[in-house]
Amino acid sequence: MEKSIPWHLRFGVTPNCNMECEYCTFAGHPIQEVLSAKEVTEILEAARANGLHRVHWTGGEPTTRNDFVDLVKTAQEIGFTEQIITTNGSRLYSTMDKCAANGLSRVIVSLDTFDSERNFKLTKRPFLQQTLKSIEEAVRILPSLTKISAVMMRSTLPELPKFVSYAQKLNSQGEKGKLAIKLNQFFPSNPAQLAPGGQLYWVDEFIPEKEILEGLGKIGNLIPVDRRTLPGDNPTYNYYLVGDTGVHVGVLSLFSREYPCGRCHKLRIQPTGSASVCLNMKNPVQLKGLSLAEKTKAIKVAMDYRTQLDTEMPDRRHYRSQLGECRFGKQGEPVPMGHFYELLQRCRKDGI
Repeated sequence: MEKSIPWHLRFGVTPNCNMECEYCTFAGHPIQEVLSAKEVTEILEAARANGLHRVHWTGGEPTTRNDFVDLVKTAQEIGFTEQIITTNGSRLYSTMDKCAANGLSRVIVSLDTFDSERNFKLTKRPFLQQTLKSIEEAVRILPSLTKISAVMMRSTLPELPKFVSYAQKLNSQGEKGKLAIKLNQFFPSNPAQLAPGGQLYWVDEFIPEKEILEGLGKIGNLIPVDRRTLPGDNPTYNYYLVGDTGVHVGVLSLFSREYPCGRCHKLRIQPTGSASVCLNMKNPVQLKGLSLAEKTKAIKVAMDYRTQLDTEMPDRRHYRSQLGECRFGKQGEPVPMGHFYELLQRCRKDGI
């Protein structure tokens, strides 16, 4: 029997998205080149040769690739036994059956609001009903824990009861799977926060961890849950069972906690084909264009370097001063983490 290893593959198969979320990027961001199916296949084979058996598909929006179902099938044929997708849900519902038949085992859907007008303002697209349909199809088809991933903002904080009641209702319908909620503190990480206007937008919408927990606590007593008992690959989430609702809610507060390293074992493949084992890795390995044998060796070297990082940077933090670099490439000037802490303090003090 093959020995299980903690590593998994987090594969950004496209930098492109069919939404233009207000907090994410500048309007009209140009369509970027994606890796060929051949390159994706070889990277999957190289990762599998290094013992990885779980792949998490990310983007951009993975389903904007017309060959996404084929990629899922390819990963299954190569030997990946777990496949997860993070998606905005605008398209997944239409191929959910095919994806599940070809090995997709778990779904995470990004959804920040149930209000149609607010959703359109945030995303610039009328996809709310499609997103909800993708969530419901995932719960219906997959015998696993589907998750809603929501960016928690001041304007959406009053909707917390809607998120919990939606999950509670869906979980009571006797479908194959269940639904949990992930609340992600709004932290500066995208090109939209490079410009002064975007930074002030963040200040207006930012919520401290304490207020997120207080909002949840109004729904029901929060019972801490051991993170390891729930599926997922981000060890920095804190999970709670909300009162007697039966709904699990995870809270990720990177800004409040100053971007701690969770000591995960993720082999991250960026849409450009570069590979890294840590967001603090100074020189990501470029896999695109290498032979399969070279890709396999390069991944092994990167994985070995992960152990070295624990010695060299035991207290590392994961803020990136070049906001959005992983997906969008370098844009504008780097913004130090301290700038946002000072900005928040100054604006709140001045009553802005």
